[in-house]
Amino acid sequence: MERTLAMFLKENPFDYDAEQLCRLKQEIDHPQDGRSSDEKINCLLWQRGQKSRQESFCCYVVRNFPCRRYPHLLEVGCGRQACLSQLLAQQGYQMSAIDPKLQRIPAHVEGIVASFHHARTPISSYDAVIAQEPCDATEHIVRSCIREQKDFVISLCAEAHRLISGEQPASIEAWYRYLLSLDPAHTVIICPSIIPGYVTPVMIGRFRR
Repeated sequence: MERTLAMFLKENPFDYDAEQLCRLKQEIDHPQDGRSSDEKINCLLWQRGQKSRQESFCCYVVRNFPCRRYPHLLEVGCGRQACLSQLLAQQGYQMSAIDPKLQRIPAHVEGIVASFHHARTPISSYDAVIAQEPCDATEHIVRSCIREQKDFVISLCAEAHRLISGEQPASIEAWYRYLLSLDPAHTVIICPSIIPGYVTPVMIGRFRR
């Protein structure tokens, strides 16, 4: 298994930090039933010869938010390297990416080292907002896009996250219901086939006609 991990780290495009490497090695050395980390999922997908999580979500965005209609995207919660933004930039999008942990800004991507806040982060210059499992930033994105009538797509986390109010939802279902209640007329949560073998809840907001 160590050889497999070494090959994965050599061939895959992710430059994991010490914490991510530790988590991945721990899960490989001591596999458990239930949830797997994003790093473990990417490793398993690589072993199967399948696209990474980021590559799969990139394909989903390209299909559903085409560049001709949404030329300039903002990715919220892009992580240290903004891999998703880099992939979308290669597809012709003008990309901006925001995350307080952003360290390596890819070519052709505007990097913003900051936290996304629904009341302080301007989004009027973007055609749509995207995010892949943005954790506590989820409600901030939804509220900001509702206020600005900006289309968005979020690949939701598999566990409930704290609300802006500080409240912790009792369950993942309660969290999803709360997010939808913010604007039920323009938002929906679906589970499309994005990554083979994994359930991927996606929240979409559509305001443009």
